[in-house]
Amino acid sequence: MPFPFTALRLWSLIFGTVALLLPCSGPALAYDLKDNAILHARKGQLLLERGQTADAVEELKAALLLNPYTSLSASIYNNLGLAYRALGNYPYAFVSFQRACRIHPTFSLYYQNLIDTYTAAGQGKLVERNLLSIVKRNPDNAEAWFMLGLIYKEQDNRTQVKRCFERFLKLEPESEMARAARSAF
Repeated sequence: MPFPFTALRLWSLIFGTVALLLPCSGPALAYDLKDNAILHARKGQLLLERGQTADAVEELKAALLLNPYTSLSASIYNNLGLAYRALGNYPYAFVSFQRACRIHPTFSLYYQNLIDTYTAAGQGKLVERNLLSIVKRNPDNAEAWFMLGLIYKEQDNRTQVKRCFERFLKLEPESEMARAARSAF
């Protein structure tokens, strides 16, 4: 029986390209899993925009299975959080937005979506108390100051928004989120 794979398989093993090679009698067919993840992510986003949230969740979860540890994953987790929030599944939405924040911690939209979801779930005051406790114990926690500022912005408490974002800007004046903090007041 002839060897069913071509030099492409050897190349993918040497250089670490993730490829699924299908054995065949002719040249092997390469199928890049990252490209497939992008297709699932795009389809999930399209379904989310169309209001087909349950189907969007499945597509976005498939995308994460194929590409779990890249910057693209942060966007996928964010979209997954939006889908779960639309379905009213707040615990899964919280986790999805938190993962997006962990993967890309300087993108303010993910934090805003997380705070919006806490508010929609009726947990805004609880999160506010927890964040106040965090900044009391650790006044140099920039992320907590930023999130606290977002909560106060949601509550339309301009004095507290300014105080929290000014504190955040003292700690992280050059971060990507500084622009969002400056525009908030």
